[in-house]
Amino acid sequence: MDRSHPPLGISVVSVIWLLMGLLNGVQIVQFVTTGPVSSEILLPLGLISGLSIAYLVVGIGLWKTRSWAWKGAIVLAAVGIVGSFLQQPVGLFIALLLLCVGIYLILERDQFLSAEGAI
Repeated sequence: MDRSHPPLGISVVSVIWLLMGLLNGVQIVQFVTTGPVSSEILLPLGLISGLSIAYLVVGIGLWKTRSWAWKGAIVLAAVGIVGSFLQQPVGLFIALLLLCVGIYLILERDQFLSAEGAI
């Protein structure tokens, strides 16, 4: 399989994951640079920073159709679905979008088979 050009749907998901990572990163930088950061917000900032990095790494892996990226994308979709319910009123829309992405990735898991044939 030629892994240099992922299918269109996987490319779209990869770009979405990359954009999510970049936008979260930009928001963190804006938040930190606008003024003093209280100690209560450090843990959430650390978690969001970790998720941003994970979105970027998984987005690159999806583009290259790596099997570990498929697993990571499923985990990030699940985390995103759970977390989206905290973001009312748009949370339901985000949860449905991430659910669709997760279902698509499950349907396309054959694209991520490693050379050994296992995900």
